[in-house]
Amino acid sequence: MRKWMCIMLMAVGMAMGREELWTLRLPDTAILPSYVRAAYISRMGERHGGSHLGMQEYTVNLPFADGRKSHVGKWWYNVQGNVTTTLLDVGGGLDMRRDDLFDFSVPVTLIRQLGEDQRLMFTLMPRYSGDAVSSARAWDLTVVADYYVKHGEKLTYSIGLASSPRFAEYLVAPYITFSWQMTEDWLIRLRGYRLSALYQVTPKLQVGPSLGGEGGSWMVKTTRGQRIFRLRALTAALTAEYDFSRPGTSKKVLNASIGATLATTAEFCNRKISRDREEMRHYHPGCYLSLELDFRF
Repeated sequence: MRKWMCIMLMAVGMAMGREELWTLRLPDTAILPSYVRAAYISRMGERHGGSHLGMQEYTVNLPFADGRKSHVGKWWYNVQGNVTTTLLDVGGGLDMRRDDLFDFSVPVTLIRQLGEDQRLMFTLMPRYSGDAVSSARAWDLTVVADYYVKHGEKLTYSIGLASSPRFAEYLVAPYITFSWQMTEDWLIRLRGYRLSALYQVTPKLQVGPSLGGEGGSWMVKTTRGQRIFRLRALTAALTAEYDFSRPGTSKKVLNASIGATLATTAEFCNRKISRDREEMRHYHPGCYLSLELDFRF
């Protein structure tokens, strides 16, 4: 009897030890969308040709693990799922086999705190991006290394390297993001593909100009076989951010932008390692709208 009791106590001790080494915690909201976004670009005519192009894009983010509560040893980890559907309005010389494109990814991020104001992050992101016609070559594994620094209450920044072997124009690309509270009323922020200058109208409302990028890269079926299709649009907009969270709770931000595209290109590239450009089209300006809800704070 004592022998079995000792074995049970040892098993409980080992289980407790393992629980300390590895912990998975779901977000407080469970598996519900933590980020949703819709973007719209009106139909634009080609500058030197007979085609036209417009776009609607819808994105949903689903959290699978809370990065502030889940860890393996001294490494915290965050897991989420991203789903984006892009509906193109194309015609003329840019006629495509399918006008609806899809992007599915599951980023897994490992986070190591290096001090109170610094952390190191590594992300592996299996990703599908294509038109669902021929899926074999629409898969990719994106890798990101990121170093985050917080300088007081006014400046935070990240520098990193990103690699997308199949879809990116360059095998490895550096990037930087930052948030700078320049004055009590003005915030300058570079996040993702958007540079914003936001003026604090009230403690919950910020308004200002922004310059950003829309588009993506997909593997699509063409008459010449599978090709990488890239869409890039430079946008200028007036942006408003409103925090509608209750006092004492995490931020819940509504972001709305209205403006125009300044320059838009669509290109087809060889799907081989060289990714040589085979065709490129330029488009006139169009109207731009975006709306997003962000609970990832």
